[in-house]
Amino acid sequence: MGMPKQFNDIIQRRLNIFAAWLPISNTYQLGDYGIIADGVFAKMGNIKELGISFTSGQGPSASIDFTSDSTRVINIAAGAEVDVIPEGALNAKVTYKFEKERSFLVKSPSITVNTIENINEVGTKLIGKPKWQKRFKVVHESYLAKEAVIMSTIEAGTEITFSGNVKALQQLNIGNVSVSFTSRNKLGFDLQGAEGIIGLGLFQLVKGGFLGLGAQKVQVLDDEDKEEPMEIQKLSASTVVDDL
Repeated sequence: MGMPKQFNDIIQRRLNIFAAWLPISNTYQLGDYGIIADGVFAKMGNIKELGISFTSGQGPSASIDFTSDSTRVINIAAGAEVDVIPEGALNAKVTYKFEKERSFLVKSPSITVNTIENINEVGTKLIGKPKWQKRFKVVHESYLAKEAVIMSTIEAGTEITFSGNVKALQQLNIGNVSVSFTSRNKLGFDLQGAEGIIGLGLFQLVKGGFLGLGAQKVQVLDDEDKEEPMEIQKLSASTVVDDL
């Protein structure tokens, strides 16, 4: 399994959405459309370029705290291992020991969810676009992660040590700007203390049956079949296959 697909599986299991790849350092926006390629969303354009506007809003906030299995977390204060880092500890550190290769650490204490509020109206307008393809997916939710940490290992036995602000380390808020890290081994992916898009909610226009969860019907008939209405499907990452 490639790294993008592995990351997508983590985001899907924890947040039930699609991963934004590359995470954080991307330019995804509400209204982006594209296809699923190699398990992740590939942007092709934005519906605003097609003359379609929408109303944006915010959904409930979220968070994510994922560490791969067989990973040990060790707290250190004044050179000794402790169960909990005490207040005012000297030389406080938190070390993650990854026993398996290709392990992941994904954390963000605060994720803001931006949404398209008028999905049915947008879907109705898309149906009227002659060049719109039914395989296209549209970003209707974007998940903005703050103080994010996203790291992956290459080799088994990799250790990543975080040091700095004691209060942040006590809370395992290792994405805090006052926390830094070191690793004994080369990492497959390393990002710490950044803010950006980590995940996407997608919808698709389909005929009849479900491709995902949470269908919202649009009462507009397809040009090719006047008897079968189109539906908006809010897609589940666990049920969608590549479009290529």
